[in-house]
Amino acid sequence: MAGLKRMSVERFSREPFWIALALLGALVFAIVLGAFVSGITGIIIAISPLALLVVVLCLVNPYPFWVLYFAVMPFAYIISESLPTGSFVRFGGLIMVALSVPSILLSKRSPRFKVTALGGSILLFFAGCVLSLLAFFELEGAFRGVGLYFGNIMAYWVFINVFATEKRLRTVLDVLITVLAVEAVIAVIQKMVSTPLMRVTGTLVDPNYFGFCLLPFLCFAFYFGLAARKKWQKWLYFGAYLAMTLAIPLTYSRSMILVLLPVQFILYWRQKKLYIFPLVAVVSIALLYLGFAKFFASGLTIKSFFTAARVASIDWRFYFAKTAVRMFIDHPILGIGADCFYHQFKYYSTITPHIHHPVTHNSYLEILSGTGLVGFLPFVAVIFFSLRNLWLTCKHYITQGDRSRSLMTEGLIVGFSGSLLAHLFLSTQHHILLWLFIAISTIVANNSFRMLGVTQASERGGAPPAH
Repeated sequence: MAGLKRMSVERFSREPFWIALALLGALVFAIVLGAFVSGITGIIIAISPLALLVVVLCLVNPYPFWVLYFAVMPFAYIISESLPTGSFVRFGGLIMVALSVPSILLSKRSPRFKVTALGGSILLFFAGCVLSLLAFFELEGAFRGVGLYFGNIMAYWVFINVFATEKRLRTVLDVLITVLAVEAVIAVIQKMVSTPLMRVTGTLVDPNYFGFCLLPFLCFAFYFGLAARKKWQKWLYFGAYLAMTLAIPLTYSRSMILVLLPVQFILYWRQKKLYIFPLVAVVSIALLYLGFAKFFASGLTIKSFFTAARVASIDWRFYFAKTAVRMFIDHPILGIGADCFYHQFKYYSTITPHIHHPVTHNSYLEILSGTGLVGFLPFVAVIFFSLRNLWLTCKHYITQGDRSRSLMTEGLIVGFSGSLLAHLFLSTQHHILLWLFIAISTIVANNSFRMLGVTQASERGGAPPAH
């Protein structure tokens, strides 16, 4: 009985509900304390116990706070201009990474570090970023870039520990699908009630990054809907897929629209329902045209599609790309320094663009020009081994006859691949989704191998191997 009680307490103490109650109690206590003291001192007194409790609870179990972070962060972009914007996951994300590390180090969940092909590639990539400091062109900018990549890699390590179980990973993905579906509905309403020329953003400020977030998750929603066993779950997932599909054309993010159509083709081709794709393509183009008809005064053409929103923006992107290639040719081994394209552009440009922050609008060229071959080749290996993990996991589930898990893993492959295509058009090498997807590839592979070990052990009639 005592053992059962101990198990119940341990399980209950890890639930988000328990943490929510603790936060509520601390909030009430803080308000009572703060009510007796006025001014800034009262505010500090009121916030202190709440902040202390958040730190303690994060150190004990960061998982519920990561779930809350992914649920709240898209809406917090409304106030993003008042927060530091130079990191891959904003100010709150850096704090969450830092607070999660002690929990992982002190727990028994994953105290060991195994260097796999993917893990080794990540370490080599970071080594390449550090070596790019030897370029000595812009040390301050390069140190900042290396620091951001260090944060990315720490986030990867945190994710594969905090979201290690299948249930936790599914919760995180479901939260993100739900939040982005809500953002997509907000975006559609924005377009209905706003000025005709407005590019919808939900609450994510920038239409390109909004589309970048929607693109992979509409794939996840589509496949999760196929894998769902209950009708109400299918309705919710496919409803989320529909909302995100409708929202992307209304962003007028041309790069995301270019990626959207081939991704949709793959979705219906894989399900042998290719006859639906033309309808989806026609609806997407119609939404684009009807939503921005004033952009196309002389009709929708390829030229007007690329240049209507901002004159010559495509020309600038080609110019930035050619400049990044020139930087790489001049410094092929170590590059010009991680994330230093912005600083070095003025020395390569023959014309002055009317843009305050020149970036290549291509994550791969940012890494190639910044870190040279010593960073770029390991980064390509990271992408390869991530996709390989997902592919082998999908094949394993197909062999086991697990249709639900094989469909969900295939959805992760398609969504991650679509996101990688989108990186051709945006400098998003520090975006949290890239490193979350890389971590997901490790998590699903670990869970698959663990299940395979249990199955083999049960077939032999022995105990499963220790992990």
